[in-house]
Amino acid sequence: MFGCVMIGWREWVGTPELDSQPFRAKIDTGAWSNTMHAVDIEVVESDIETHVRFRLEEGGDWIERPLFDWRRVRDTGGHDTLRPVIRTCLEIAGGDYDIELCLQDRSRMRHRMIIGRKFIRIGFVINPQRQCIHKKELSAPRVRINLDV
Repeated sequence: MFGCVMIGWREWVGTPELDSQPFRAKIDTGAWSNTMHAVDIEVVESDIETHVRFRLEEGGDWIERPLFDWRRVRDTGGHDTLRPVIRTCLEIAGGDYDIELCLQDRSRMRHRMIIGRKFIRIGFVINPQRQCIHKKELSAPRVRINLDV
């Protein structure tokens, strides 16, 4: 299909800037944006840049990332919430992608990450009969090449 990558309704993903272990994320065509489970979310204001501090699990290590934006999201119950958005790297289906990621407590949900259609539409096709089509292992570390000669 014109260079599209097939993925299942659930796939192994990695967020190497946030967590060293891959996990399963739900591919959700009903969601517009990507959301990841986080707890103890705090916005830290400073003169230079606003940051978001959070943990990926209760009692886990603190992670601090620059606040990229705020997004108003309507959950499945029809309730609007304003969520902080960060940018990070997502590894899925053998590729690395720079994504926007909303942070929200998803402890009551089955999947700790939802990948929405804003990301999916860049070149993925979902096979709803399959899950975890791609390998669990994270890709090799990326090498930065300096093109300034």
